[in-house]
Amino acid sequence: MKTCSRRDLFKYLGAGSLALMLPTLSRLSSGQAWAQDNQLDPASPQAAALGYVHHFEEVDRETWTRYAPGQMCSNCQLAQGDLSADWFNCAIFPGKQVAKEGWCNAWVQRQG
Repeated sequence: MKTCSRRDLFKYLGAGSLALMLPTLSRLSSGQAWAQDNQLDPASPQAAALGYVHHFEEVDRETWTRYAPGQMCSNCQLAQGDLSADWFNCAIFPGKQVAKEGWCNAWVQRQG
């Protein structure tokens, strides 16, 4: 009978626990973990401070004088991911998704 050292036991336990976690980690990294509750709430403190709205026509132009027609999240430099989708990531709001036709005061013209 082969003996198993304590060092080997910890190696096997670590590898086994990693193998059990792989399906969960792969699902999270594939983007399927994004649920509707990850959509940015315009009433959240950071979104409200930047004047974020889900649709550019809702911008309060008296408060946010920097807004110009044609500005929206889909043509912003800070947008990340598939910009043809209705919702995608934004560098300003980590962990949240913004609307394609949304707008906030951090808007910067996309290059290219």
